[in-house]
Amino acid sequence: MKKLVIDTEQKDGATAYCVHTESGETIEVVLAGKRIISVPVSEQADRIYRLLEENCDLIFCTTQKPNDFPFYPIPQFFIFAVDSKENCFGTIGGMGDIADDDFPVGYVNRKGEFGIITTDFKEFLSLVTFYPCWRDIIRCERTGAIYNIEDMKMSKIENHSQYLARQSQIVETLKLSKNPKSLELLISNIKSPSDFMVYASKEEAEKVNTFLDISNLI
Repeated sequence: MKKLVIDTEQKDGATAYCVHTESGETIEVVLAGKRIISVPVSEQADRIYRLLEENCDLIFCTTQKPNDFPFYPIPQFFIFAVDSKENCFGTIGGMGDIADDDFPVGYVNRKGEFGIITTDFKEFLSLVTFYPCWRDIIRCERTGAIYNIEDMKMSKIENHSQYLARQSQIVETLKLSKNPKSLELLISNIKSPSDFMVYASKEEAEKVNTFLDISNLI
């Protein structure tokens, strides 16, 4: 099947396109580029965002702009948060929230490494809330390092006296439940091939993908 990529970074409001051919050829149209999902100003003072930052090192977007993230994703990557290590997190292929399970959550780190973390946004929140060592697991899986999950977990919380109290507040506020298979699923997602790709720039992406200029669409 032929695939065409449409850049949406400079096309505010672009959500979907349909391409028809006279021959009846089926063409897959993929929307690409970064979008920033910022917390509304009216919600930025909500306690839950501070809790997620303190306990999970998850900083939800407020003032970030697409140019702050020097990479180009295919398909679209809706960035909703960053962390203190310059990783960013977003839903892939569409804008997801805690109420739906349509879009997986992925990451891109400062080295340009990337991958899928969870199958949806709520599972992502559950993972980061209950399993503080999840970033270390990604790192070890990427490098092939040997690790012990229990040791990792203890090293993350042993010097943080308020960790469990804040965790309880997050769980209560977001109505989360612990999935005992979260880490197993994380590892599976990291290892499994996916259509999510990240390039250093749009120019790099254009070398291996066919882009469609939507100004030519009628």
